[in-house]
Amino acid sequence: MLRLIIADAELQTVPEKMAKDRSIRNIAEKNHKNPAEMLLDSNYMHTTIEKFYPGESNRRGRPDIIYIFLEMAMESILNKNNMLDVYVHTRDNFIIHINNQTKLPRSYNRFQGLMEDLFKKRSIEYNGNELLSMEEGKIIPFLKNLDGKTVVLSPDGKESSLSGIINYKDLNVVIGGFSQGDFISDLYGNFPSYKIFREELTIWSVGMEIISQYERFTSLLG
Repeated sequence: MLRLIIADAELQTVPEKMAKDRSIRNIAEKNHKNPAEMLLDSNYMHTTIEKFYPGESNRRGRPDIIYIFLEMAMESILNKNNMLDVYVHTRDNFIIHINNQTKLPRSYNRFQGLMEDLFKKRSIEYNGNELLSMEEGKIIPFLKNLDGKTVVLSPDGKESSLSGIINYKDLNVVIGGFSQGDFISDLYGNFPSYKIFREELTIWSVGMEIISQYERFTSLLG
């Protein structure tokens, strides 16, 4: 089993101190939503994020990168063969598990709605099956309780080939869930870290390479 864990993901609802801001309330009214239950999204909240979190507007509020990553991972051959498990750990220390049978919305707007429901309900079910679940939890204890080998991928890690990393069938690979900066959690102090390319890559590019290599390692693909 390959487990992909997105750590410190910039996936959160609008923080309480932002929820009463006039611009946020305008967005909420337009979309008939509770301001505090909306996903924080820098694509159209950039200025307000900068107002409340100076210098963080290019990092906070990026559910779009999680959306792209999950669309790639859930449609992979590996996942269709029940050999992939995906978790998303958020900056506010929630851990989301995505059932590998989950069919995610193709529309980003619908994905936003799904995540907002998850933050509110903590579980999304369909026909008696739990498709998405969320619980509070810090990433280090969570990773230490997983079976298998755990590695962290980072542009600041030790240079390694994919074959040098993907050499265990029971493998946990941690990827950063942000577009800028570094991990907030102390992952480097607890697990070995590696980089797989000389340049920084998007999380979906890293995920795609890891999945493809694992498919070859397990002879799922030639």
